Amino acid sequence: MLYFLDFEFDTQQKRLFKHQSEIPLTPTQGKLLTLLIESRAHVLSKEEILDHVWQGRIVSEQVVFQNISQLRALISDAAIKTFPKRGYQWQLEITTQLTPSGTASPYRSPTRVNARHIFFSFVVAACFFVGIAGGYWLWPNHNVGANSPVQKAQHEVLLIPFSARFEGHLITQTRQLNNALLVNYDASDKSHNSAQAIFNSPYTEYKKLIPKSDKLLLSGFIYTKKVSNKTKFLLEYRLQNQLRHWQGYIYADSIEELEDLVASRVDQIQKSDYFQVQIDTFTTTELEKLNSQTPEDLDILKHLIERLLAEYNHNVASAHIEQMIILSESQNHPIYKAYAQWLKGQLLMTLNQYDQAKQHLTRASELMNEADFNALNSEISKSLADIAAYDRDFSQIQKHLYKAASQARLANRPVQEIRAYTLLSIKAFKLRLEKEKYDYLYQAKTLLADHQLDSSHYMLIFYHFALFSKNIEEKQSYYLKVLEQTLTPENYWVYFSVSEQLANLYLEQNKPDLAMALAKNIDEPARRDMLFAQIYHKLEQTDDAKRYAQSSFNTARMQHIDWVGLAMAIKLLELNFQADDNSDTMIYRHYIRDTAHPRWLNTRHEKLVKLGVISNPYEQDKNQY
Repeated sequence: MLYFLDFEFDTQQKRLFKHQSEIPLTPTQGKLLTLLIESRAHVLSKEEILDHVWQGRIVSEQVVFQNISQLRALISDAAIKTFPKRGYQWQLEITTQLTPSGTASPYRSPTRVNARHIFFSFVVAACFFVGIAGGYWLWPNHNVGANSPVQKAQHEVLLIPFSARFEGHLITQTRQLNNALLVNYDASDKSHNSAQAIFNSPYTEYKKLIPKSDKLLLSGFIYTKKVSNKTKFLLEYRLQNQLRHWQGYIYADSIEELEDLVASRVDQIQKSDYFQVQIDTFTTTELEKLNSQTPEDLDILKHLIERLLAEYNHNVASAHIEQMIILSESQNHPIYKAYAQWLKGQLLMTLNQYDQAKQHLTRASELMNEADFNALNSEISKSLADIAAYDRDFSQIQKHLYKAASQARLANRPVQEIRAYTLLSIKAFKLRLEKEKYDYLYQAKTLLADHQLDSSHYMLIFYHFALFSKNIEEKQSYYLKVLEQTLTPENYWVYFSVSEQLANLYLEQNKPDLAMALAKNIDEPARRDMLFAQIYHKLEQTDDAKRYAQSSFNTARMQHIDWVGLAMAIKLLELNFQADDNSDTMIYRHYIRDTAHPRWLNTRHEKLVKLGVISNPYEQDKNQY
C-alpha cells in the first residue's frame, strides 16, 4: 500500500481510499495513477502514457488530458504537474507507511513543487489597496521537476483574480478557476473592479501594487462563446510588468482545461527573457525563440508579428501573417482568424495599399462579429477609420469611429471609447474642421471624468488642446499640464514631445535655463542627450551640440532606438556641414541609408539630397555631358 496526503493506494488492485472510504476509479484512471506514481522520477510524455495505459488502442491525445484532469479533481490539483510540450509528472511525496497521526506524510519533495499551488502571503502596505477589493496572492515560480534541466530565475506572479466579464455571470466557473490558481482565495470578495482597473490603467495599477519589484501582474476576464455551435470558455488574460505587457486569448472546453492552458502559458513566457530585457527591440529575439519552440502557438505568433511590423520588417511579418491565417483556420480559433486579417490590413496600409487593406480590414471586422468580441472589433473599426482618413472622407471617418466608440462601450472598455473620440478630434484637426476638433476632444475629456480614470489618460487630451491653441500663453499652459500628469511607458512619447516643444518656446522667450531644466528631467539617455543637442544647436554652441548629438546617436544605435538615431545622424551631418567638417560623415550617411524606411526618406528627400545622403539625379545627368 502507498500513502500520500490523506489517501491510500493499492497499486496491485488499482484501488484508492481516503479516510478508509474507497474513491471509485475507472480501470483507465487506475492504470494511469499507477503509471504516474511508479514513474514519478521523470516526466512522462503523452506518447508514453498512451502506450502504457491505452496499449495501442487508437485514441486522441485529448483523452490523456481529460483523465489527468479527472485524477486532479479526485486527489488534488497539486498532484500532477504539466510540463508544456513535455508531459506530466507526479508531484506528491509517496510513503509506504502511515505517520503516527494515521495519515500519510504531507511532506513534498523540494524539487517537485507545483508553481500554481503553493501559497506565499503577499504583504503590501494598506495604502496600496485603498479602493481595491478582492484577494491578491503570489503565484511563486519553483517550476523545476525532478529531472528538469537547470532553468533561469523567474519572476513571481501576483494574480489579480480573474473576473467574469459581466457582473453576476459565470460566478461558479470564475470561483473555480481562481480557487485552482489561488490558495485560500475568498471568492465572496468583489474583485471584478480590480481586473477592470488592470485593463484600464495597467502600468499605474502595477506600480500601485508592486512599487519596487520585478514581479508580474496577471489578470483577465472569462467569457462563454459559441464556437461552431458549441459553447466554450474564453479567457482574455494580461501579464504586465513595469516594462511591457502580454495579452492573449485562450479557448477551452472546461475550466480545468483553461486552468492548465493559462498556467502553461505563463510558465512558458516566464522561462524566456521577454519580460526581462530592457529594450523593446530585443524582445523580437525572445519572440522568435518562443515561436521556434511552439510554431503553432497563435498567441506567440501574434506578438511576434506585431513586433516585426513595429520594426518595419515587412517581408518576414507578411510570411508570419500568412502562417497565422492558415493556423487560425486549422485550429478554429475565431478571435485569431479575425486578428490575422486585421494584421494583414495593417501591413498593407503601411505599404500604401489602401484598397487591399480595406478588404482585409472589412473581413476582419466580419470575423470579429462572428467571434462576438467587441473589444477587438473596436480597434479594427479604428483601422478602417484610417483608410477613410487617407481618402479624406470625414463622414466615413465618423461612421467608423462612432462604431468603435459603441463597440468599446458594449465591451465596457472606457479607455478605448475615449480613444475613439480623441481620434475623431485628431482627424477633424487634420481636415481643418475647427468646431469638430474641439467638440470631440471635450467629449473625450468628459468621458475621462465620468469613468474616473487616473491622470495618465489626461496627458494626450491636454497635448492636443496645446496643439490646437493659437495663443502662446494658452499653449504653454497646456504643455505644463501635460508634464504634471502621471508618466507611463504608453504616454512617454507625449511627455518627450511636449518637453521638446516647450523647450523651443522657452528658447524663443530667451529662457535657456528653463529649456535646460526640461532636458534634465528626461530620464532616458538617448532622448535626453537628443534634446540637449537641439537646445545647444539653437543657442549656437556648436561644440556642445555636437557632443550631445554624438552621445545620443551612439546610445540610440546600441539600444536600437532608430528614430532617435536617424534624427541625430541628420543633426550631426548638419553640424558638420556648417563647420565644414567631414569627420564620420560617411558613418552617418550609411546609417541613414541602412536604417531608414522609404516613407521616412521620402518626407525628408530634399534635406537628404542637400546633405549628400541621397544623390541628386539632376546633378548625375548634368555630369554625363
